[in-house]
Amino acid sequence: MTDATCSSPGRTNAGHPLFELSAKLTARARARLQRKALRSLLDLDPHTLRDIGLTHDEVAQTLARPLSVDAHTELHRIAHLKSRTHM
Repeated sequence: MTDATCSSPGRTNAGHPLFELSAKLTARARARLQRKALRSLLDLDPHTLRDIGLTHDEVAQTLARPLSVDAHTELHRIAHLKSRTHM
């Protein structure tokens, strides 16, 4: 079998175990980088965190959740819910 017969035009390798593994590893690496960036929120003073609608504990608890939880989305959700209750 030649290379030409192994891969026809328009055919993708989606679903191949190595591509699935690669996608999962990429997502995990992206989540770890995002967590690293969000960890800088822990350095902010309580007043600044309050201005953006968060507390130190909320940030710390969110960052401690599994990588499968999108920390950015979760922190945004927390701040949004708090802003709605203060209106």
